[in-house]
Amino acid sequence: MKNVLKIVVLFFTFSVQAQISVSWNLNIDNYTNSSSNYARKYVPIEIAQFSNSERVVLSQNGTLIKFNSSGTIIWSKKTSVCAKQRIIIDSKDNIIIICGSKITKLDYNGEEIWKKDYSTDFNKKYLTFDALAFFKDKFYIVGHFFHSKYICQLSIDLNGRVLWKTKFKQDVDYDYSFIEPKQIVLNNERIYILAHDYSNSFLYFSNLDGKKRKEIKMDYKIKKMKLRNDSLFALGHLNNLKDKLVFTKLDTDLNVLEKSEFELNRNIDYKKAIRNWATVPPTKEEFDKNHITAYDINDFEFLNAQNLLVVGSSDGKQWIGNVDLKKDIVWNWDKEDSRYFKFNNEYSQHNFSLYSVDRIDNKYLISGISEEEDYKESGFIKYINIFVREIKLD
Repeated sequence: MKNVLKIVVLFFTFSVQAQISVSWNLNIDNYTNSSSNYARKYVPIEIAQFSNSERVVLSQNGTLIKFNSSGTIIWSKKTSVCAKQRIIIDSKDNIIIICGSKITKLDYNGEEIWKKDYSTDFNKKYLTFDALAFFKDKFYIVGHFFHSKYICQLSIDLNGRVLWKTKFKQDVDYDYSFIEPKQIVLNNERIYILAHDYSNSFLYFSNLDGKKRKEIKMDYKIKKMKLRNDSLFALGHLNNLKDKLVFTKLDTDLNVLEKSEFELNRNIDYKKAIRNWATVPPTKEEFDKNHITAYDINDFEFLNAQNLLVVGSSDGKQWIGNVDLKKDIVWNWDKEDSRYFKFNNEYSQHNFSLYSVDRIDNKYLISGISEEEDYKESGFIKYINIFVREIKLD
């Protein structure tokens, strides 16, 4: 009887801890897309904050919206459609957008100040900018060249003038192989760059002139780096049959100070997984033995010094997790969300993912995307919905 009571109490505690309430939900964009890897390859939404706490959000479809802390839209504009867009706010509350090899500067009201193309600044073709950061009135940018081992770095001033530029070769296996940069972070007078492939991560750092570079390889897929108290932290996951969440603390030279691994709950649905199996599907027993988890970790935020709030997707459902760094995963919340669905039958596929999280006092601003596809429709068109919402952990 005591054991049963303990189980009931634990279940009740888990349920209470995992309650998430939505303060407001803002639909940013909805449209159709024919790409099969739309959300998985590129981040579909970018958010930046002005000095007065208002925010601007940019979708991959070129929708630019400014909204306030109550989720009310102040203005909405259309800009260039770009698969890999990035956005940042400078010290004068101007908006900087990178798209391909172009950089656009807009004012606080979304009006264009200048637009420049940097494709001829390097003696290599097909330049794409991947990420940017801002520090002391300078922009630091990282990019790559299509079918090239080289990564480029450059810094520009507030007017877009190039201050310095450099490129370096990645240590990859063969010609025409490249690993796209994913993030750039500045700390302690250094530039840190994250790149990752299917299972490994590469971290590079240099000084603020792009020199004295160092490279390390990590044996797991880092999805996001963040700073806290001048320390650099990285979160990601393993890609094997027992997926694990991996959290690492790094020093300024990218040496690992602490590393923790947390097992993720089994979450793959057998009927859903074998629905479109190309050959004869395995039995449920065979499937459960070889296929365990399907998580994607996209971002995290510190709840406190000991706990993380993690967002991503869980086998096509939105996912939020609470991780106690001294113990284990406190709760694992994945839930189907049908508010954007156009179809809900056996021929449709739904994929829902949360892409970013940012703390605002005792609440959290998250962004995400819902993708839906009906196999009975010609062309396999995906229906896209991109949103921003504010949540509170009850």
